[in-house]
Amino acid sequence: MEINKKLSPYLPGLLLFVFALIISLVTYKDYGMGWDEPGQRDPGVLSFNYIYHGSQQLFLSPSDNHGAGYELLLVFIEKGLRLKDYKTIFEMRHIVTNVFFLLSALSCYVLILRLFKDKWLASLGFIMLVLTPRIYGHSFINSKDMPFLCMVIITFTLCQIAFEKNNKWLFLLLGIACGYATSIRIMGVMYATFIIAFLVIDMIADMKRKEKPTKQLINMALFSVGFCFLLYIAWPYIWKTPFKTFGESFSKMSHFAWKGAVLFQGEIIPAGKIPAMYFPTWFMISNPPLWLLIGFVGIVWVIVDFFKKPITFFQNTVDRNWLLFLASFFIPIFAVIVLHSIIYDDWRHLYFVYPAFVLLGIYGIHKLWKGKIKIAIQVACGIQILLVLAFMFTNHPFHYVYFNSLVSHDDEYLRKNYELEYWGTSNKQALEYLLANDTSRAIKVCATYKEPLENNIMMLPADQRKRFVWINEATQGDYFITNFRLHPDDYPSNNIEYDIKVLNSTILCIYGMHSKKVNQILR
Repeated sequence: MEINKKLSPYLPGLLLFVFALIISLVTYKDYGMGWDEPGQRDPGVLSFNYIYHGSQQLFLSPSDNHGAGYELLLVFIEKGLRLKDYKTIFEMRHIVTNVFFLLSALSCYVLILRLFKDKWLASLGFIMLVLTPRIYGHSFINSKDMPFLCMVIITFTLCQIAFEKNNKWLFLLLGIACGYATSIRIMGVMYATFIIAFLVIDMIADMKRKEKPTKQLINMALFSVGFCFLLYIAWPYIWKTPFKTFGESFSKMSHFAWKGAVLFQGEIIPAGKIPAMYFPTWFMISNPPLWLLIGFVGIVWVIVDFFKKPITFFQNTVDRNWLLFLASFFIPIFAVIVLHSIIYDDWRHLYFVYPAFVLLGIYGIHKLWKGKIKIAIQVACGIQILLVLAFMFTNHPFHYVYFNSLVSHDDEYLRKNYELEYWGTSNKQALEYLLANDTSRAIKVCATYKEPLENNIMMLPADQRKRFVWINEATQGDYFITNFRLHPDDYPSNNIEYDIKVLNSTILCIYGMHSKKVNQILR
């Protein structure tokens, strides 16, 4: 009975997790391979080959200065399952990354439950994370940004537990989590800085009370040991010269050089000239509107409460968590804007600030969570959940092409003003359509970009891949496939064989390049 009583508060979170997991297991094979996915896997493979075979290619290949912590984990799973074919390898990567995300959402549930002792609020936090269509869509295909987001949530949860219990071994575990986060994205060092700062504040508080700061010093030492240990073992690239290589990587990531361009508000803009409003605009138009309202209400409320009693936000109290979340949301955004750091492909490089935004929103809801206002909030959330679910069901598996009602959904407006299906995962559906409707032994295809097409040919059954033949000149092939990246305008041909639309804008189109009719054209 005692065990059941302790477990019962966690049951809603576990049920939400299981329900989401079942949906993932049914649908994960629907997702195509993103443009960057083979390149994302490479650091893991190179690190694995260095560890087990002594290969030096890891240090000879160009590095994008991302850590290999998560990619190495995926390669360990790949090797452990003895996966050889690209199709099974990347399907495995998709489901593992999504499950990691769902586990982090469960961690968010636990954190909110510990902060408020309220199952409904904890459930809402889980739902706000999972039912943000862009975040959910990326949780399958994005092993760059999503694992770091997941580790940010887990670090928040362990941070709350460690400071509340003030247990030295929990600080060691917190250091391990924070070190692993940094081995994925070097920005994880920011969270380590916050935690060290809090420990220093606690140490000063102990000294003011004329107590020895021994316990805080031990906590700080164990946190630092856990952080450095996990960061080192999870990032083989820094093994030879850890301090020098880490410093170089941090410097390069602060001024990441990308020479591409983006489509933003109808203009194609070079990466180095992206305006300061790029992130705020994307953030406002690509998240569910009620989640935005909840988040900003929470931010205002936390700031007001902070100015009312600033000392308690720095002391080892529950309020300290809200200071951590506030800093975790605003500091990266200000850093990107002030330093003119390059971000592109919507705001995926800053997805990791979203959990803090959700948690701040829950703070605001908690303040309103009573009487008739509580009922009104529940009804509004219920409506928002149904609207998001309807979008995700209707547009599966292209969840990450989501825009809210703050931007026009008129015919082709989004295509002509913003990047949509920039990772080219829909090439999988295009190729499957051609396989089903063209009986030719060899299907000659050309595309705007070769990489996403080739990636998704590898996501087809092995015996079907050889039917596709790449043609350099579109006019010499049977079909031209485009996802309109950096090409917002229509193509001159009207011979459209197949297209995919989201919110009245075309995200992929197949143009027939000859008069031959395919069987049973899909309307």
